Amino acid sequence: MIDVLRIAAITCCLASPAFAVQPLFETTPSETTQKLDDVLAIFGAEEEYDPSKGIDSSYIPALFYTPEQGFGVGLLYVGLYGDTYEGTTQPSSMVINPYISSNGSKGITFENRHFFSGDQHRFYLDFELFDDAGVYYGVGHDAGSVDQNRINYSEQVALLEPTLLTKVADDFYLGLGANVTYAKASDFELEDDRGSLIPASDLQKNTSYGAKVSAAYDSRDNVLNASEGVLFDVTAGYYHSSLTDDWFGKYNFELANYISLGDFPGLIAWQVQGDFTSGDVPWNRLPDIGGAHGLRGHVEGRYRDNHMALGQIEYRLPIFWRLGAVVWGGVGSVAPEINQLNDDLLTSVGTGLRFKIKDKVNVRADIGFGNDETAFYFHVNEVF
Repeated sequence: MIDVLRIAAITCCLASPAFAVQPLFETTPSETTQKLDDVLAIFGAEEEYDPSKGIDSSYIPALFYTPEQGFGVGLLYVGLYGDTYEGTTQPSSMVINPYISSNGSKGITFENRHFFSGDQHRFYLDFELFDDAGVYYGVGHDAGSVDQNRINYSEQVALLEPTLLTKVADDFYLGLGANVTYAKASDFELEDDRGSLIPASDLQKNTSYGAKVSAAYDSRDNVLNASEGVLFDVTAGYYHSSLTDDWFGKYNFELANYISLGDFPGLIAWQVQGDFTSGDVPWNRLPDIGGAHGLRGHVEGRYRDNHMALGQIEYRLPIFWRLGAVVWGGVGSVAPEINQLNDDLLTSVGTGLRFKIKDKVNVRADIGFGNDETAFYFHVNEVF
């Protein structure tokens, strides 16, 4: 553990000094932008956070598209609350997103990031309840690379994950958390007549539960949308599976850095992430690549295996008023053994637009290009 924290500290020392992120064009208030701000204020989307409101709420009707869910509609609720005083550098947040889509996917997600006075403690809570369209190609890169292996199915998931973090030194936190996940797959269909439904026998109903411990160095100015600082997080969890009546391990790390560019517009953000497992892991808890929060451009769940690693870098550019843009590139892989993660690499490049609905809260529209597919995403908050 000491070595992990030392690496994080070294990374922080190597990071560039903080500068305010410069936009491409300075925004001069005008009658047009004021009228647009007034319209957005109807939905609570004032640009600046106002702690005097108790919970500063925004309600944004949202159209979205992902390759997994198709076109859909949802209601995006963002609530910021809490004063920034006595060392608490950022407001607490709640993000609630109920949705329904054209292929029958429906669900609700809830994300809470609560910062106690002085930032001595943090409490994170994630809850998901959904019935979504999913895809399964089998386990491993080779299975995922064959288009005819695709099986479409309906996936019902309930997930609850609380985490409590306590500051033990400047920007250093130790955490204890839990995870309970229920998953059921049904309504299997072949994408291609040449495929086989036999691999669908892997997708058995199961419940897993357990605890996790974590150590983190976090000097980011904001957990939702950082413009400076370093995150280095290491987590180890031990979980019981109803499928095998046995325990399995999940081990994760994330290293991210956010570097403003001084007088040059925009900032550079980069991330390295790894998910590793031990034991007999249920299909829905295997590390995978892709989706709106991973290596964009790859359908979520297409590539999954015992271990996963990825790296990605973004150039984030505020353009004018509330508008911004990003471009990114990334590389990653899945493998049965850690020493095989370099064997078959997946790539991702893409670009996207950003629209600020509240201070440090963006809606994003991204198009990502993977090895053999293209995917479009409409979502809230940055990927990392």
